[in-house]
Amino acid sequence: MKTLYLSRYFLCLSLMQETMLRKSFIIVLFLSIFYTEGFAQIDNSTLSKKVIVNNICLCQTTIADLKKSDSDLKDTVLEEMDLNAVCVGNDPRYIAGSGYSTSKYPGMIFQQDQKNDLISKIRLTKAFAGKLPDGKEIDLSKLLLKDLFKLYPAFKEQWYTRGCSDYWNFSNDTISFYVKIDSAKKSVFPIDEAYYMDKPVEAADLILSCHGAVKEDTQQYVTGETENNEPVYFIDSVRVTGEGLNKLNSNDVATVSVYRGANAIIKYGREAKYGLIYIETKKFDIHRFQNYFKSKSADYTKLISTPANAPKIQYILNKKVLTNNYEGNLAGINDKIFKGLIIINKRQLMKQYGVTNKDYGVIITADIPVNSFNKDKEKEQEKNKH
Repeated sequence: MKTLYLSRYFLCLSLMQETMLRKSFIIVLFLSIFYTEGFAQIDNSTLSKKVIVNNICLCQTTIADLKKSDSDLKDTVLEEMDLNAVCVGNDPRYIAGSGYSTSKYPGMIFQQDQKNDLISKIRLTKAFAGKLPDGKEIDLSKLLLKDLFKLYPAFKEQWYTRGCSDYWNFSNDTISFYVKIDSAKKSVFPIDEAYYMDKPVEAADLILSCHGAVKEDTQQYVTGETENNEPVYFIDSVRVTGEGLNKLNSNDVATVSVYRGANAIIKYGREAKYGLIYIETKKFDIHRFQNYFKSKSADYTKLISTPANAPKIQYILNKKVLTNNYEGNLAGINDKIFKGLIIINKRQLMKQYGVTNKDYGVIITADIPVNSFNKDKEKEQEKNKH
């Protein structure tokens, strides 16, 4: 597992120019890396006023609002077409893989923001027929790729897919349309554009970062354009400048994902030619893994629904009691590697693991190693004993 050194002012990376390396190093951390894909647009609170479908407004309408207006609202599982189950990590703007649907809004699945009750994503399915936020009218049950290109001519030059996705993604600032990639073809590239013209559009996603619509801790970070020769930075899905890193306490960092060269450009465009750095804080990753585990266990959902219970929980991963710097490891668990989760009481926790200061044990099994920082620290301590 890879590790990086983090300075309070800058990340020491070989891809940086010499001028960037002149910055003072103040503190060093070992951070386990779980590569995370999917980034929010630069924070723009005015966008939230424009993204409205059937009177449902992203980052203003809440799940509670839906429940009040329609008692028929039900939990719904869905496929994430841009970041599906085989991808490492999920888009941090919304709770992935699950949402809410109702017959009142046919063809619409509402997904909740990871940090609050706001709706930050709407999935439009084949059953959707109506107007998009920009006024264009579509019927997804009949929409073919060639029809989509007539509605959005710019999409003709915007063929895009992630390596872990099974779909072509045609997107602008707020909406993405998906066309299934034919796995029977020998290779994805070069693109056989003519072949796909009569293929159906499978679904569409309307997504908005709600950080601009509500006051979050992430608002302390400065958004803006990339400085000369600097990589593109994201902190908790919000884009920041190099100076914005000064506001980040390195002790709060949980994970750092680094992309360089062609990989950075593929994931973010030419603007990331000097690199792409994606940072998540411990608080942010706690929200991520709590939401994921809630989707896997009704007992965990019940336990965590009482906020006072959170500090009383001891997490155990693959039989190892997690103590320091574990948030990134738990946030990196996804459907590809997750195996199971059980909850034990205080007596069992003390008997099986010797933990006396917690009331609950959450035991997770997954195909990932335990936190390498803790493991390396334990080895060093063992060596010092001798």
